[in-house]
Amino acid sequence: MKETRKVRIIWSVIVVLATGAAGFAVAPYLYFDPSLSRVELNPSFPPHYALLLVHIWCSFLALLIGWIQFLPVTRKRRMDVHRMVGQIYLGLVAVGGVTGLTVGMFATSYIRQMAFLTLGLLWLFTAWKGYRKVRLGEYGEHRMWMVRNYSLTLVAASARLLTPFCILIYLAGHGGQSAGGVATVMKQVLQINIWIGLATNLVIAEWIILSRIKR
Repeated sequence: MKETRKVRIIWSVIVVLATGAAGFAVAPYLYFDPSLSRVELNPSFPPHYALLLVHIWCSFLALLIGWIQFLPVTRKRRMDVHRMVGQIYLGLVAVGGVTGLTVGMFATSYIRQMAFLTLGLLWLFTAWKGYRKVRLGEYGEHRMWMVRNYSLTLVAASARLLTPFCILIYLAGHGGQSAGGVATVMKQVLQINIWIGLATNLVIAEWIILSRIKR
């Protein structure tokens, strides 16, 4: 099997899984109804829901198009497409990152607040590094930083994909039972699933980068 075909298959699997998970997260916001929000809204901050919508849709669109940058055929044969997609993607990350920091500041849970702020800062920082490296003509470094950045774009999806495993670990540590039922388990799991997704994706990104360096 040629490397190009392997890359295509890997990215197809990633896109299908990530889009499915992200689509599930985005679904309640299709109706533009604040009462359906999965994020608890702060009544003292009226723009909270509007900024949340901007963040969610920019993040979702970045996830949908970001993988195109990594296809060998796009990078090698259609540099115009690669450049155009990259510019749109970075624009979405910039808007999504800034609104994400604002929304994160109003998270009701301190643990989730710090997770969203950490994710937002890393997302913006890696995007800036990727942009800076390509402007300097350091294309190898540019690619590494964009791998890191896209891994952060996928955190919202991977956090949801990893949620069942988090639930199993929680139940295993509590003898398969929870005094408060399903609601208590989910409350505990949703406190840390973003952190788990963040750590997992960054480890995978560094593994991909190191694998390519060794080759």
